[in-house]
Amino acid sequence: MDNYNIKPRLKWVDTAKGICILLVILYHTTEHIMDMSPAIRDMLRATRMPLYYTIAGLFVSIKSPQLFLNKKINRLIIPFCFFILLGNLVGYIKSVIDKTDFTYFSPLYYIITGDAAGKFINSPVWFLFSLYDVYLIFMLIEKISTYCGKYKTTAKIVFSLFAGFCGIRCNRMGIDLPFFLDSSLTATPFLIFGHIIMSRTAIFKNDYNRQLYLLISLVMIGISLFTASGDIDYRINNFKTTVFHVYFPAFTGVIGILMLTKVMGSIPIITKIGRYSIVYLGTHYLFFKDVRVFFETYISHQQVILIDLLTFSSSVIISMFLCWIFLKTVPFLIAQKDIIYIGKIERN
Repeated sequence: MDNYNIKPRLKWVDTAKGICILLVILYHTTEHIMDMSPAIRDMLRATRMPLYYTIAGLFVSIKSPQLFLNKKINRLIIPFCFFILLGNLVGYIKSVIDKTDFTYFSPLYYIITGDAAGKFINSPVWFLFSLYDVYLIFMLIEKISTYCGKYKTTAKIVFSLFAGFCGIRCNRMGIDLPFFLDSSLTATPFLIFGHIIMSRTAIFKNDYNRQLYLLISLVMIGISLFTASGDIDYRINNFKTTVFHVYFPAFTGVIGILMLTKVMGSIPIITKIGRYSIVYLGTHYLFFKDVRVFFETYISHQQVILIDLLTFSSSVIISMFLCWIFLKTVPFLIAQKDIIYIGKIERN
């Protein structure tokens, strides 16, 4: 991959990514803890995906549409295809071991039809395709807002809120749009939010009061924890709650977590996980149920919290091992090197 004009990584952003993916894995692997802690469960439902979209928006900019799209194909669509194929491979191996029938899953039907009831192997990677959608929506909003002169930033906010409204209306009317567009519309305000707070405000600049940021972050996280309520599922754009409970706990929780990671900076292991969070997203779901079955076989079912914690930690460790393997063997399939050449564009 060409390294022209690559800026130094911000450790606190990788830390935020690490916390984000760990929250995703925690939500998926600790079903009993989630059932016993409804407030934490509802907060994770409300914030974990918005945090991902917001982080994605922190440094988004379009200097060249071709360069922008090429980068997003390298970093999102190619890994999406790779992890779907990996899911099929794992599914086939499991079917051979269990001596059961295996049906190859192609994501095309699910993506094109928006069939939320369809069987989706390795379902967390839906986010990669959805994020690509949101980037396309961002390109459209960025283009339209250039005609608004000094009100460009206001226009971006208005258009993003309109996109979110359209996504919510799809949910309320039972409309499943193809290519995850309904989910992507609902999530657009978060990416625009990340873009604006990083490019138009000084909230996350180097000059800040650590004690004040720590206090505000804890207050914001507390507000999110207190206000989060209802079943929220961005993958199928399903929100069994009010619009207030979709967005308000998400925005407050996202701000709190980002400010907290800004204060903490680099955290060993977590920051490293964040740098390669796409691998953890694309691998943990493939085996955590088998890991759970293993622990349930040897540990009393009364020790459900222990089983949950062991399932969570083991899933992270296995993903960490797979990350190391993929970095050594197929870095161009996990967004670490580019397949589509963009070097000449970067030099211009």
